[in-house]
Amino acid sequence: MELRVYLRILLRKWWIVLPTFLVTFTAAIVFTFSQPPVYQAATTYVVRPNTAFGDVKSFVNGLDILSRRAEIATTYAEVANSRVIRKQAVEALNLSREQKKDLTAEGLLLAGTNVIQITVEGHDPEVVRDFANMVGLKAMTYVQELYEAFDMTPLDEATLPSSPVGPNRTLHLAVGAILGLVLGGGLAFLSEYLQTPLESLTRFDIFDDETGTYNSRYFRQRLGEEMSRARRNSYALSLALMNVDHLGVIGSSFSPQSRREALRKIAVFLKQYLREEDVIAKLDGTVFAFLLPDMPVEQARAMVEKLQTRMAWTPFEVEKSGVKLNLSGAAGVAAYRYNGTGQDEFLAEVNSALQQAEAAGYGKVYSLPNDRDMSKQGDSSLCSE
Repeated sequence: MELRVYLRILLRKWWIVLPTFLVTFTAAIVFTFSQPPVYQAATTYVVRPNTAFGDVKSFVNGLDILSRRAEIATTYAEVANSRVIRKQAVEALNLSREQKKDLTAEGLLLAGTNVIQITVEGHDPEVVRDFANMVGLKAMTYVQELYEAFDMTPLDEATLPSSPVGPNRTLHLAVGAILGLVLGGGLAFLSEYLQTPLESLTRFDIFDDETGTYNSRYFRQRLGEEMSRARRNSYALSLALMNVDHLGVIGSSFSPQSRREALRKIAVFLKQYLREEDVIAKLDGTVFAFLLPDMPVEQARAMVEKLQTRMAWTPFEVEKSGVKLNLSGAAGVAAYRYNGTGQDEFLAEVNSALQQAEAAGYGKVYSLPNDRDMSKQGDSSLCSE
């Protein structure tokens, strides 16, 4: 479903997506074809024992030493990488500043061998070839003084490159096309977001700012979903409303900041005694709603009674005012009956039970039983302290 929504936005905002794509792709084309070609040439050298190993046995020993001491050949490769060798090669070829500024040279010992490969890249194919060969020559001359028993001798000299190795135009154009689509789509979604009315955005806000619990809008949505599941699967569903400030202490003598702090602490306190599947929300003022799936009304009433008792015995300290609150509330509980009762009717039943509990006295819980309870008890309501 969401994919179709995104596609509709892109189609509706084509006048943003298409120009953005064309501008980005055109910029990629200009950038790609304005880059000078890059040529590459490589020469190879082999490190081996020299005539200091006079007989065959000594020569074999020299090869063994070379294979076990890889740092010898590695040192030769690093010499080829050095600034000293590159400087000597530039001076030997008498290269201008323009010719040498784009040249790169890298000496690399090929894995598992004693072969050193010197690779040079630049914009002039002839300069690239000559520079690769000259770097190798200067490195070979320099290392003669490092290890007298080993030589660095030419294997393959660099040849004139026939075609450039870069830039990779196919890759650059593909990246430009993808970037153009991403930018176009992003601007289209941003435009859609900025044009969305504030009312449409706030419907995604499911939390109450004052307490941190769910808000009444989300609670009503969940209530409808749970009622549908309970009716379809025939499981118990109970709903409770609790006025945590029956005496009106919080509302009458507290600042908005202190009221917010007190209600948030009460909400945190109540949530710790609920099951993971239970839903708590602030409906209005100081009234909290509890949606209790798969819980019969008797069990729901007992749970709410325990909450009332714990809350009455727990002082809530409001740090902003330094006051400790001992609250006594009232609650109403009702069971969902599979008789066509709608969401508003269900809420009205529970609210009626809450009003009766408030009228009966502080700390009361008034419950409306389901049909089976009614047949057993012969009464439509129970009031318990």
